[in-house]
Amino acid sequence: NEPLIITMAAATSVCGTSAAIATGAASKAGKNDLSMTVSISIICTVLMMVFMPIIIKSIGMNELIGGALIGGTIDSTGAVTVAGSTLGKLGETTAILVKSIQNILIGFIAVAVAVFFASKEKKSIKNKVDLREIWYRLPKFILGFFAASLIASFVVQNLVGYKTLASINSTLDQYKNWIFVLAFTSIGLDTNFKELIEQFEGGKPLVLYLVGQLANVIFTFLAAWLLLSGIIFDIPNLKI
Repeated sequence: NEPLIITMAAATSVCGTSAAIATGAASKAGKNDLSMTVSISIICTVLMMVFMPIIIKSIGMNELIGGALIGGTIDSTGAVTVAGSTLGKLGETTAILVKSIQNILIGFIAVAVAVFFASKEKKSIKNKVDLREIWYRLPKFILGFFAASLIASFVVQNLVGYKTLASINSTLDQYKNWIFVLAFTSIGLDTNFKELIEQFEGGKPLVLYLVGQLANVIFTFLAAWLLLSGIIFDIPNLKI
């Protein structure tokens, strides 16, 4: 089930439910595949949000590296902020920065997935990728994401200043949270647990997710240690 695999891979490696929804649409994953991925992602996110800071503190990990590890492995931006804040201001800033960089990848990954699955179907007569199929598969909210980011960064901030922009974002955040609640409620209402249990195939999707998340933690830690430990590169001086 390639759509399920790519949907779970995006959820573990990018930003959880948002990436799952984007890649699920691009790969035409079934609604139960998406529901299963979102459900597993949310459960793992809650567990990691609670226990990762405890483990990081208990082994005495550097706050900078710990924040990067949290930002690179916990799926939800909100959960990353909460977990990072328990390490300290530096850990919180680092976690949010790493997660924000990951969030930017959603659009590129969605386009790549749309192209990949469209090319497999070979819709056109000349055996080439049909651009209409790519456009059909591409989740349109990605375009809004990039448009809003560019307008906020290069237009609004120049007109009203960073503090006013931050205030606007804080207000819009409340609406975003309510919309997310409605979106996940809709997914829940459309989820048939009897069908999900049949699809679980003895727990294979859960094992797939856990193995992917474990690999994500290991490689993220190695990257954070190599880049932020000061052994190879200078330790960055973040403004907090």
